[in-house]
Amino acid sequence: MPQKILKMMNKNFLFILFLSVFISCNNTKQHKADEPNDFILPDVPVVITDRLESYKYIATNYWNNFDFSDSSTYRQTTSYIFADFLSILQHVDLQTALQSMKIMMQKAETDSIAYKRFVDICEKYLYGANSPYRSDELYIPVLQSIIGTNIIDENYKIIAEYRLKMAMKNRIGNKAADFEYTLVSGITHKLYDIKTEFVLLFINNPGCNACKEYTERIQNSQLIQQLIKEKLLTVLAVYPDEDLTEWKKYQTQIPKNWINAYDKKLMIRSNEIYDLRAIPTLYLLDKDKNVLLKDTFVESVEKYLNL
Repeated sequence: MPQKILKMMNKNFLFILFLSVFISCNNTKQHKADEPNDFILPDVPVVITDRLESYKYIATNYWNNFDFSDSSTYRQTTSYIFADFLSILQHVDLQTALQSMKIMMQKAETDSIAYKRFVDICEKYLYGANSPYRSDELYIPVLQSIIGTNIIDENYKIIAEYRLKMAMKNRIGNKAADFEYTLVSGITHKLYDIKTEFVLLFINNPGCNACKEYTERIQNSQLIQQLIKEKLLTVLAVYPDEDLTEWKKYQTQIPKNWINAYDKKLMIRSNEIYDLRAIPTLYLLDKDKNVLLKDTFVESVEKYLNL
C-alpha cells in the first residue's frame, strides 16, 4: 500500500476511533460500578519508556490475563473490558490496532463459548448501525477470523463473508466508488464531476427521522455552512431507492445550497457499491474522491474539517 495512503488511513483511523470513544465515554462511565476489579492490565517492561511504545505494548498484550477458557469469567463485564480495549487502541497506529484485534480473536479461539461471545460483542460495538464505536477497519480482522476458524457455525461464516465484502468497499484512504446522480430536472452528473476541495456524500431517505436530524445538524454547523459558502465543500444528498413520489414531496426539506439528487440507475443499492446497513450514511471525501471519513457522524466531519 502506498505510504501516503497508509499515513492517511492511520490519521483518519485514530481520529474516528478517538471521537467514537469520546462520544461513548459517558455511557461507559455509567457502568463503572459493574466493571471487574480483578481484570489485570499487562505490566509494561521497564525498558519501554516511550509513551507511544507503552500503548503499543498494552494493546498487543491487553488480553494476556483474560481467562478465555472460563465461560463464567467476566460474563457480565466482558463488554466493558472490550470498550476499555478500544480506548487503548485510540493511542496506537492502525497496523498495531489491527494486530491487536487479530491477537484477541486468536486467543478467543481457545474456547468456543468465549469465541462466540467475542464475535457477538464485536458485532455490537464495531458493526452495529447505531454504535458510535462502529469501525469497518477494526471489524475486518474479526470477519477474517470468523471465516478462517473451524469452531463456529457455518451460518456465521456466510454472514461474515458478505460483511467482509462490503467492509472492503470505499475504505478510508481509497477512492470512493463513482456513480451517476440525477437532479429533479432530469439532468445527470457523476460524483467525480464535483470539483470542490471536499464532498460530503449524504445518502438518505425522505421520512427517515435520523436523516432529518442529520440534515438539521449539517444546516446548523457554522463550519460546514462557511465551507459551502466559500465553495470549498459540496453536500451531495442522494436518495438511493426507486419510488420517487416521497422524494419529490421532500424537495423543500433539502437546503437549496446542497445538490439534491437520486440514483436513477439504482447503482448504490442494487449493485451495492456502498454499504447501506444504516440510513443515513455519511462520507467525507477529498477533492480526488479519496475517502476521508466513512459511515461517519456530522460531529466527526466538523472535527475533521476543523483540524
